[in-house]
Amino acid sequence: MRPPSPRRPGGHRPREERPPRAEGGASSTARSFDEIIAAVPEDEVTSDTEESKRRPVSLVERRRARSAVDRPQPVADAASLLGGEETTDLGDRLRERHRARRMLLVRRIALVVVTLAVAGGAAWVAFFSPVFAFSSSSVVVSGEDGTLVTADSVRSSIASFEGVPLTRLSTSAVARAVESNVAVRSATVSRRWPTSLRISVTMRTPMAAEAVPGGYQLVDDQGVAFQQVASAGSYPLVTLPEDRSVGAADVASALGALDDETRSQVATVTSTGAQVSFTLSGGQSVKWGTNADAPQKARVLATLLANVKATTYDVSSPNHPVTS
Repeated sequence: MRPPSPRRPGGHRPREERPPRAEGGASSTARSFDEIIAAVPEDEVTSDTEESKRRPVSLVERRRARSAVDRPQPVADAASLLGGEETTDLGDRLRERHRARRMLLVRRIALVVVTLAVAGGAAWVAFFSPVFAFSSSSVVVSGEDGTLVTADSVRSSIASFEGVPLTRLSTSAVARAVESNVAVRSATVSRRWPTSLRISVTMRTPMAAEAVPGGYQLVDDQGVAFQQVASAGSYPLVTLPEDRSVGAADVASALGALDDETRSQVATVTSTGAQVSFTLSGGQSVKWGTNADAPQKARVLATLLANVKATTYDVSSPNHPVTS
C-alpha cells in the first residue's frame, strides 16, 4: 500500500491538475470569455461606464424640469425653462406683438389725421377760398325788357353777394334780390361754374290801369302796380278792394274769358272781393258776379250785346240772364 500523502495546511488537498479538455469544453469557455473581454475596445467600455454614470443624473434633471414646468411660472422663468437656442422666447414674442399693435394704432391715427387734413383743405378751397368767389360782372341775364329791367340793373341788385364762394351762395336769396325790382314777377337763378350765375327774369304783364295822383299805374293780375304811366291807353281802369290780390284775380278771370271784341269795349272794371262788374265804352253796365262759369258768361254776354239793345246786362246767372 502506498502511504497517505501528507495534507497541506488548511486541510485541503492540493488540486490535481486536470488534463486539458477537448476543444469546446469549460476551459475553452473560460478562455473564450477572457478573450472576448480582452477584445472589447477600452473606449467602448469607458463610454458604457460613463453613460451608465450619467443616466441617473439625467433622469433626476428631467424630473426636476417636469416638476418646475407643472408649477405656474412667470413668463420669463417659463421661457428660461422651456427655452433654448431653438425655442422662441415668449417675452420677445409678446414684446413684438405689442410693438405691432402700437404701429398699427399709429398708422390708423396717421391715416385719420391725413384724411381730416385733406377733407379740411378741400372744404376750405370749396367754401372759403377765392377759387369759387362770385363775380357779378359775368352774370348772364335773360328775359329782361331792357327798360324796366336791364342786365345792369339785375347785376346791381345782387352786388351784395360779390366775393361769396359759389358753393355757399344761396340761389333763392339771389332770386329774392332780383325780384326786389317790382317789375320782375319772378326770377330763376342757376349756378354757372366756377364763379358766375345765370338769371332768367319773368316780367310782369299789365292787365289794367289804376288811377293815382299824377297819372296812372299799370297793374298785373296779382294786383301789383309796377309802372307809372301818363295815360291808361287801351287798358281799362280798375278799382280793387283792400285784398288786392283776390280782387285782381277775379278781374283777370273775367277779362280773360271775354273775346277780343268785347274786351276792347271794357272801359272800367271794379271788384268788391265777391262780385265783379264793369262798364263798356258805350256806357252799358255789366253785372258779372263771381268768377264762376266765366266762359259761359262770356258767351252769353257776347250774344246779348249782338242781339239786345240795353243799358244793363246781368249775366251773373248765365242760364237766366237779365237785361234792362
